[in-house]
Amino acid sequence: MNRNLWLAPLCLALLACEGGMQGREASRRPSRVVDSLVPIDVALEHFRDGLPKPEGLGGGAGHRDTLVRRVIDALQASDTMAFERLAVNRAEWAWLYYPTNVLAKPPYELPPALAWFQLQGGNRKGVFRALREFGGHRLDYRGYRCNPEPTVEGENRIWIGCTVTLGRDGGAPVAIQLFSALLERGGRFAVLSYDNDL
Repeated sequence: MNRNLWLAPLCLALLACEGGMQGREASRRPSRVVDSLVPIDVALEHFRDGLPKPEGLGGGAGHRDTLVRRVIDALQASDTMAFERLAVNRAEWAWLYYPTNVLAKPPYELPPALAWFQLQGGNRKGVFRALREFGGHRLDYRGYRCNPEPTVEGENRIWIGCTVTLGRDGGAPVAIQLFSALLERGGRFAVLSYDNDL
């Protein structure tokens, strides 16, 4: 009887080990299931889930000059929340910007979640760089310039090639790129990308 009590746990241990080995062997075999690509319209529907459809750009400013001035003010005040309020938010991007953007169309067809993730990564990095260089300093803002003509995508006008002329703490003003794209839609403007060359 004692021998039977000793053999039972040993048998269970061997079965568990064998099952573990089979699991490891199975994980070494190539998978026979191939994931199919999710169509962009389906991926966009999932990305929009829970996001209310905006009527237009809610943040930003009613004029491009005002938007740029507010970015400079946020920089001088080191106001990270202001940078966010001045930028296109997730719902605006999903409903108003992405559907007509080249990334949503062949041959790119970049899934919206990935495209948004990349944009946000560039925005965080750009804001961090700008704050590191200019945050909290006394800034002498002299103006800005963008490419003379915007890129038009549906109802969106995207302004790129913008440089801002700034002096810091009494230093000589220089032309720098603080953001890489501004979005205009329905008479309102918002920062599309804070990616910069700082």
